[in-house]
Amino acid sequence: MNLSYNKVSSSLKNLEGWINKNGFKGYDPHDIKGLKLFIYFLRPKHTILMKIIRKPFFYALDYFPLTLRKIFQVKKTTNAKGMALFAKGYLNLFELTGENNYKTKAEECLTWLLNNRSEGFKNNAWGYPFDWQSGVFTPAGTPASVVCNAVGDAFWKAWKVFNNPEYLKVCEGLCDFFLEDLNIDEVANESICFSYTPLDNLHVHNANLLCAEFLIRIGKAVKNEKYIEFGLKAANYALEEQNEDGSIYYWGNDQQYHGPNAIDHYHSGFEIRCLFMISELTGRIEYKEAYTRYYDFYLKNLLAQDGDFVMPKMTPKSYYPINIHSCAESLILNSSLLKQRNEPNLFLENLASNIIDTMQGPDGAFYYMKRKIGSIIFTDKMPYIRWGQAWMFLAMSEYLLKTSQHNVVNSPNSTLHQAN
Repeated sequence: MNLSYNKVSSSLKNLEGWINKNGFKGYDPHDIKGLKLFIYFLRPKHTILMKIIRKPFFYALDYFPLTLRKIFQVKKTTNAKGMALFAKGYLNLFELTGENNYKTKAEECLTWLLNNRSEGFKNNAWGYPFDWQSGVFTPAGTPASVVCNAVGDAFWKAWKVFNNPEYLKVCEGLCDFFLEDLNIDEVANESICFSYTPLDNLHVHNANLLCAEFLIRIGKAVKNEKYIEFGLKAANYALEEQNEDGSIYYWGNDQQYHGPNAIDHYHSGFEIRCLFMISELTGRIEYKEAYTRYYDFYLKNLLAQDGDFVMPKMTPKSYYPINIHSCAESLILNSSLLKQRNEPNLFLENLASNIIDTMQGPDGAFYYMKRKIGSIIFTDKMPYIRWGQAWMFLAMSEYLLKTSQHNVVNSPNSTLHQAN
């Protein structure tokens, strides 16, 4: 194995140690924003005076995250999305090593998820453990498509690893939630958009594409044509709104007023991976062209590269802030598309190494963010569970699994290589 592989393995072991010591409960960047005071300041319509007043609140939140949580008595929570990410990460490591402790950990996370579904819905569904607002006030526990997708991905992986039909049934239940509980807007004749939650009609491309890819994936596995039909219609919406340079904005074109022309690293990564998987699942050229164009845009605009130094940029125009979520997604995306790059693995190895050097603390946990104010770099060391530790745990497990598989397939002595 190469030096970077060993470095990632060691880094992951250090993170594992931190998780074992601290457990799955923790803070989240959005938990404190669910308090009534912050929800009030997040309301979309405010007078100019109120907009001025709220700035110090959010400035303080950026630079004194732990202090404010103690003042407002914000409690640590277990996050369903975090548990799903941990579950898939443990499953990756079990597949990679065969060590039973990873199997036990994965089953612990999956059991927790089965016991902590959103209440009041006949179909499988999961949400966040805090109130939040993005155009619409959303109470804690309200199912969210992005959370459900992460959970579904974990149960899909568990089905693939253990061949337990009950896990596949959980995935089917999530597809039924998408079709029966989310709001579905018909954008054009053959294109639709799934809402973010059952409470809104938001047109968010990454959330819609996550629904689309999952429906197609499960539809093909269980031979459900309805799932596939709706998945393809949702995917069509993304293709219709793909920009000439290959990118796709966060918001649908009819809802750009929420945040005009917004593009960031991790949401772009989600979208590229979805388009890639839809291409792989369907074999259709339009999806291959779509993800190829988007990935080309990503490589040119969302990575900072200078020799051996490679790090994710937050937006096409800004390197800072360095966000741990972007770091995790850069590893997952580029590990997933490893075989699409017609060059050695050095790019991905450098990316992994630089992220570890820049963002991992001596205790094994990963920092939340590095901001730059003038010439001063400020490091926010809050070890958010779902946003940072769970995503990086999954990202490094994906890196180790995908690079191992890639190296085996491309080894001169590999029977897989010879068969090709």
